Amino acid sequence: MSTLQPPSMGPSVNPGSGPFTGATSGISDYEEPRRASPLPLILAIVLLVGSASVWALDFQGIYPFTYDYFNLAGYVLTPFLVFMCLAWDAAAQRAGRRSPWFDIRPGYSRALRVIAVAALVVAVPHILEMGRSVGEWVVQTGVLS
Repeated sequence: MSTLQPPSMGPSVNPGSGPFTGATSGISDYEEPRRASPLPLILAIVLLVGSASVWALDFQGIYPFTYDYFNLAGYVLTPFLVFMCLAWDAAAQRAGRRSPWFDIRPGYSRALRVIAVAALVVAVPHILEMGRSVGEWVVQTGVLS
C-alpha cells in the first residue's frame, strides 16, 4: 500500500526510508494539507455588520451614534477594512499555492468580493452624512465666502 507524498525536493530523504521504517533524515515524509483560512471572510462579515449597525443606529437617532465620529468609523469599517480583508485572502491563497498540499478555497474569495460590493453600498450613507456635516460646517464658518 503506497501513501501520497509530496514531490521530492532533492536528496533529503534516504532511499528505502518511509513513514513506517523509522529511518528518516529528519524531514517529514508527508505533510498535512493546509487549508485557506476563513478568518478574512469572518472578519469582513463582522466589519460589514458593524458598519451597517452604526448607520442604522444613526438613522434612528440613537444618542451616541448621531456624532460624526461614528459615521467616520463606519466609513473606515466598510470600504477600507473590508477591502483589506479581500487583499489578505488573495495574498494568503496566492502564497499557499506554492505548496502542493495547500487546499485553496475559491468560495471564500467569491464571498469576499460580494461582501466588498455590499461594503461599498453600506459606505454610501456614511459618506453622505459626513458630506452633510462638512457642508454645514463650511456654511456656518464662512470658509468659502
